[in-house]
Amino acid sequence: MNYNPLIPTFVFVLMTVTALVQAAPNGVEKGPRREIASKGAGDAREEILKKHPELKDMSPEERQAWLKDHPEIAEKLKERAKEAGPDRRADFLKDHPELKEHPEVAEKLEKAKAKLKEKAEEATPEQKEKLREKMKERFEKMTPEQKAEVLKNHPELKEKLEGAKK
Repeated sequence: MNYNPLIPTFVFVLMTVTALVQAAPNGVEKGPRREIASKGAGDAREEILKKHPELKDMSPEERQAWLKDHPEIAEKLKERAKEAGPDRRADFLKDHPELKEHPEVAEKLEKAKAKLKEKAEEATPEQKEKLREKMKERFEKMTPEQKAEVLKNHPELKEKLEGAKK
């Protein structure tokens, strides 16, 4: 079977899933949690808890409400989060695998992937060519890090892309 027509579909699905996972708020804003990770979980946490011991026994929802009442602290946390960079989220998720992906979201993503694959298989040659061009364009716009991640997660695409270049 020729897999070349499916390359754009796989890239599209991968990009969609990646965007959804990165955009998923996991029930709370990302800023405060990333801030703590950016400074080193121990140091930042100790510093904040010394100044605000009431935070220790709060639930995440209560903390979010408290941060809304204390915008200056929320702003500091957001600034530190900007300094941390996107790679900190992966480290945080390694420490907290329960936050990685909600089961309902995972199920919906799997259903969406299946539908996309089905549509790709049923597409006309013209539709497949348009989709291939669109995915190629999106892939070219990716940063080198994003491309590496895509190819790491889908090694079969690397072979297909190398074959397409020849």
